[in-house]
Amino acid sequence: MKLILTFLLLLSGQELLAQTSYVAPTKILGQKAYQIGVSGEMFTSTKSIDKDREKVEFEDGESFSRLQGEFSGYYGLTDNLQVGGGARFRQNSSTVLNASNEEQSESSTGVQSTFFSLIYAFKPIDRLQYSLEGLFRYTPYTNDEVLTGNEGQLVLGDDGNEYSAGLGMTYFSKSNNFLTGRVGYRKPGQDLSDEIYWQVEAALAWKYVALIAGVDGISSMNNDPYTSDPENRPIFNTGRTALYNSYNREWIAPYAGINIALGPNWRVELKGSQTVSGRSTDIGTGFGISLIRRVDDRKIDKVDTRFKDYDMEASISKVSPKKGYVVIDKGLADDVQKGMKIDFFEFDYVGGNILLARGTVIQSKADTAIVKITHRYNTKKELKEGVVARGNFR
Repeated sequence: MKLILTFLLLLSGQELLAQTSYVAPTKILGQKAYQIGVSGEMFTSTKSIDKDREKVEFEDGESFSRLQGEFSGYYGLTDNLQVGGGARFRQNSSTVLNASNEEQSESSTGVQSTFFSLIYAFKPIDRLQYSLEGLFRYTPYTNDEVLTGNEGQLVLGDDGNEYSAGLGMTYFSKSNNFLTGRVGYRKPGQDLSDEIYWQVEAALAWKYVALIAGVDGISSMNNDPYTSDPENRPIFNTGRTALYNSYNREWIAPYAGINIALGPNWRVELKGSQTVSGRSTDIGTGFGISLIRRVDDRKIDKVDTRFKDYDMEASISKVSPKKGYVVIDKGLADDVQKGMKIDFFEFDYVGGNILLARGTVIQSKADTAIVKITHRYNTKKELKEGVVARGNFR
């Protein structure tokens, strides 16, 4: 209830300035900017999938759930390079039926891993942004091998450190909407197969709210270290789940979420996911929440915040030879009137929106308008077809 009230107040406030409600996975911080965050997620299994992709139903009384939280921080070393780090805490809870058909519950809690990450962003090409990413995740524990899967301490996760490296690409529209794809190689642990991770995510972003939908997945490279030696594969107490000590694991998990900007530097992210298929994993539902503080004082970002207050957006369709007048692709049909002030932006995904010039509408027709340029703010950038034009009706 408090979250809903806060959201309504933000929508009605006239003086509040919110940061972008959505930050694409490939967008990095500017030099000396930073981001800190805390997140929590709960995953509940409904059934498991064996190594032959057959679904295995839980018996009455059996269950598995995973609750985990993560603290993270990121810093912009340069405008193209971002570093990050953090720690993940986890609690696994499992109920199984023992040899006497009685319910046996157990749990494990602790620091599951710490991580260090790097992201390098290239200069945008048209409306495409590319980035390279790398991650190292350290696991501070070693699981004890047992004679059967239900003896000893319930595992917290898989043994061994994790390494990954990949490529991300984002397409961003003039209206501040995004489509991102990521793919990369991951070595998840010492007793697991190498794998390819992938993600596709779309976002509709406004000033205070962003709606997000996507799908996460991994595809195994089918090189499990015990493929030719299954009798020597170590056995751990994994409880009633196939998430750990997997054999060539794979999964596909669609998700959806909503982000809400809270003031100039804070945002809340809510997310729900459902694992729908895979191999040597669990089918289940996940819910997550994150609270993030992002501080990036680049001048361009402040311009980016201001443009979200505009009522109208158009594009330049023609430029006069001396760049003193331009034609935009909206007119009287869109309430563009003579005397209206128009700002012109080059949309730069790395930095936000670069304010190029300002002008005044001197003539408006049904579907076009002529704007006289009155101020130039960035003479190094050219006014050309496709440049974004924004204005207010009041």
